This record gives sequence, structure tokens and C-alpha cells, in this order.
Amino acid sequence: MRDTHVNDDQQWYDTADIQQVHDLLTRAGAESIWVKRLVPNNNSKQQIFLGNDPSDLAFLPLGTPWYTDPKSQKKKAGPLLIRIPVPWRWVTPDGEFDAPNANMCFYPQYPEVRFSGFLKGCKEGPSELLSETKRGHEEGRCLFFGTVKDTGEGMGHVVALVVGAPSPAAQYVLNMDTFEKGHVCPVVFQGQRKPGEFSILEEALLGIMGKKIIPWRLRNDGTIDKPYIAPNAPGLTLEAELGVGENAIPGPDFDIWELKAIKQPSLERRSNHRVTLFTPQPDTGWITGQSQADFVLRYGHVSGTDENGNPDEYYFTSGDINRPGEDKEGAKLNLKLVGFTDAKHFDPNGMIALYDKQTGELAAGWSYLKLLEHWQRKHNRAAYVPYLREKEDGKTTVEFGPLVTLGISTSFGLFLKAFQDGKVIYDPGDKITLKDGKWTPHSRSQFRINLNDISAIYQEVKEEDLRDSDSSQKEE
Repeated sequence: MRDTHVNDDQQWYDTADIQQVHDLLTRAGAESIWVKRLVPNNNSKQQIFLGNDPSDLAFLPLGTPWYTDPKSQKKKAGPLLIRIPVPWRWVTPDGEFDAPNANMCFYPQYPEVRFSGFLKGCKEGPSELLSETKRGHEEGRCLFFGTVKDTGEGMGHVVALVVGAPSPAAQYVLNMDTFEKGHVCPVVFQGQRKPGEFSILEEALLGIMGKKIIPWRLRNDGTIDKPYIAPNAPGLTLEAELGVGENAIPGPDFDIWELKAIKQPSLERRSNHRVTLFTPQPDTGWITGQSQADFVLRYGHVSGTDENGNPDEYYFTSGDINRPGEDKEGAKLNLKLVGFTDAKHFDPNGMIALYDKQTGELAAGWSYLKLLEHWQRKHNRAAYVPYLREKEDGKTTVEFGPLVTLGISTSFGLFLKAFQDGKVIYDPGDKITLKDGKWTPHSRSQFRINLNDISAIYQEVKEEDLRDSDSSQKEE
């Protein structure tokens, strides 16, 4: 690998201003830009600290986590390390260059996420500024990066560059309102609104609050389905009203916020409601070699019969599972959390497991690595927006309310701890129906939590009333 412009008397990365940084990254496709100011131990050997949990970086297209047992022969094993690949390209005035070995190193016990492998195998990269043997100990260097969304079905990639501490761009970072020492910060350019504030989302929600809206869906290609009356219509309507296409890629829905539409009996008060966190399918156990119908037939219960009294519908629900300490009549599976000690200490080979009550066989399991892959896509900030769904004169409408709940700063360890404590639950709704002699499955493998319990998975929870906002009062 060679460094770019090493023959120049003065390298571009020591003279670049914030406009050049903006131009290089936006021309490469970045829609928003983030920065981390580097300290002396941020280099190719000691890695670059970027966050405490993979969900801190949910705006990046993180890949599938993987783990191998330490190969060290030392008496004391090294720290637990889970690697998460990330498609990364370095940008220079000469073009873009892949960093094929770039990955995030997740150390749950600290917890920390560190960026590693960013120079290895790269044809041209910022080795002058990141190599330990060169300027890799220089304080004040700045790593700028942003995500380029894939126009197809891929996950996109990251484009990035590094500037030296003497550069005007590095000095600009120190004067940003969004700058926070030791953290990844959003870059605000002159004339641009400060991202990350709730006020940006607040203003957008005020524009739709109190209106009876015919549910609709905005696809990523710009096409529209209206009316749209599927069960997930309120959530897709919320995103569509805020200009967000159907969310099939990692990262926040609006600004830095993940949006969650929460059904409520009234928009005048907060009521408890069960929230779906994610819906991963099992990746280990007997079920992986069987059809969904076979699993439900074996472990579910009859929920419907035909005119002759023969079963033509089965459900698999939480009633078919014994949680720790339970022994329900008819439940054929026992639920166990395997390899978990606490939020900072868990075996990466562990899992959430369903064991056959009679044989002890693993019927279905969700490995921690599989769950982490889903969890890292959950953004570190979520806005829970209440809605009413009504039907009048044959027309269905959705109305969004002002009592918004914000969840800030989560982690995978907190998710596992909440599961152990029974606040996050596995709440399946798998159904099969007999049609023309064949079982037709409808899978709903979901992990859920009550709205009143979300403090178990966030370090901070705020309750906002949009009717008290400055923007609302100005409109009045």
C-alpha cells in the first residue's frame, strides 16, 4: 500500500479545509458526514475507539458479526472480541480505494467498539496519518466518514478520509457546536441546521400531528401505495409522512432517530403498549432443518377445525413455551438464556434457546451473534410516536399524537439483561392454515417489550409533549 501524495511538498490532508472535506465525501455519495477527533493512541496498531456498542454506529452498514475462540497459548486469555466487518473506502483527491479488511472490534466487557484493519490490503490509504510508525500518535487528526446508500438491495458502504492536526478542517471541528471530545460527532456545515436535536424531528411531527391521515406506504423507489391497510400501515404511514421511504436498510429513519409508531387508546395520555423490537428467525436447532409448518405442528396448538372437527389451523404462541420457573400445562418447550452473566459479560457462543421439554433437544435457538447482527441495526435513539387508528364510513384513518417518548443510548448487553429480567420477551405468533391439503405458514417471530419498561434497554428515557413546544406555540 502506498500513501497518497507522499511526494508533494505539502500534502493535501494538512491543508484541507472543511469545504474540501465536504466536497470529497459528498461527491463520493455521502449524504451526511460524521467526525472523530483522534488522540495519540488512535492508530493502525492500537485501533480507533468509535463507541461503546455497535448500536452507536447503526448509521453505518455493519456486516455479520463473527467470533473465534482466542488462539493465544497464554495462561490468561485475552479480552473477548467480536469482529464486525464494514465496507469501507478511503477517499482522496485521486479517487476511492477499498479497505478490504476494515472491521469493528466489539469488546463487550469494557464495553468498546474499535475500528481496525483499515490499512491492511488497501492500495492507497492514509498510512502517513494512521500508521504507528509515522504520524499515528499525532493528537488532533480528524477522521471524517459518511454512509453511501446502495441503490440496489445491498447495504451500501462507508467513504472516509483523514486530515492532519494542522489542517483548517481539523480546527473547524474544534469550533463546531456538535463537537464532543472522545465521541463521534455529526459535522455541521455553514448554513446547515444542527443535526441530532429533537427539535428537527419535533418540527416534522408537528406538521402531521392531529390530522386524520389515510394510511399509505412510500416505497424506496418513490412509488406509493394508498390506501395501505396492512397491520404495519401506521408505522409506514409515519415514515412516509416524514418523507422516509420503506425502511429496508440499516440506520436511522429520520435525522438520527429511529421511528416507532405506538398504538394507543387515547392521544391525551400515555398508556402501556407492547412494542416489537425486532423479528429475527432462529438460526440454530431442529427448526433449521425443518419447515415452519413442521415446527408449528410439533410444538404449537390447534386453533381451528373444519366442519368435520379436523384441525385446519395451528398457532404457536407464548402459551406454548415455559419461561424459567414456569410449568404450563400443554407447553412443550422450555426457554433458556444460555451463556449470559451480565450486560458486560456473556459468551458469544451463547444463545436464547427453546428446548424440547421431553427430550431436551434444542428445538430452536437464536445465537447471540445472530441477535447482535439485528440489534446493531437498531439506532441508538428511538422516538415512540403514539397513534389512533379509526374506521368511519368504510374509510380507515390514522392520527398521530403529541405525547412522544424518546429512548436514548442502548446496548446489546442491556437487551440481554432485560430478557433475563423478563422485560424483553419472546412473543411468537406463528400460524399455519390448511389450504387445498397443504399447510400454509405465516411466521411472526418477535421480541417485544412494554412501553413502560423501555428504560431497561435505554440509559435515558424522555417524555415529550409536542403541545408544549416553541414551534407549536408559534403556530397558534
